[in-house]
Amino acid sequence: MSLTWGRLIGQFMLAVVVVTGCSGGESLPDGKRVLQQGAAAMREVQSVGFAIRSEGNPPIPVKSADGKLLKSGNAQGTLRLDQSGQSVEMAFTLVGDTVYFKGATGGYQKLPKATVLAVYDPSAILDPQRGVVKLLETATDPKTDKREKVGGQEALRVKAKLSKSVVPALVPGVTADVDGQVWVAAGDHRVLKVRLPIQKGAVTVTFSDFNQNFVITAPKG
Repeated sequence: MSLTWGRLIGQFMLAVVVVTGCSGGESLPDGKRVLQQGAAAMREVQSVGFAIRSEGNPPIPVKSADGKLLKSGNAQGTLRLDQSGQSVEMAFTLVGDTVYFKGATGGYQKLPKATVLAVYDPSAILDPQRGVVKLLETATDPKTDKREKVGGQEALRVKAKLSKSVVPALVPGVTADVDGQVWVAAGDHRVLKVRLPIQKGAVTVTFSDFNQNFVITAPKG
């Protein structure tokens, strides 16, 4: 009798373990669908704050940046660049086809936008044909692998291969496809963060302050 009861108890406990294990895993949305929703949401964004941070020593000219951007292309912020091994910080304002920039000393200098595009063009970020939208639309092998918070918002993390033809619009200097990660807000589907592991390090781009009424005008002096 005791042997029979022992077997019954053992079978019951095994059943509990199996059921618990099967029901404990969270079902995550399809990665392709998440990126499609992200692209659709970002297409409607009219302004955004952005930040770029590098980890390690990736071979890219822009090591960090903080700025605000309008969909029209006007932008304002600060950059830290690597120029021939030297770290150079500057403030910039992009208005129409003109860029105003200044270093640690002196006033603003004025240049045509075309002369600085090779270094960095923040206006590409919200351009549907070059920036975040294009990055998501051209991503391949997407897989949602985690749900976590970014800046206090619930987000879905999607791993995907990001095309070398689009990544440089966000991070200049990247010359190969990147197995990156994209965090898409679970609520409004806007892209909150992109992480790009590249040679000798990684780069993270974060987005915030969506659709704020930024006023960006040419600086005085």
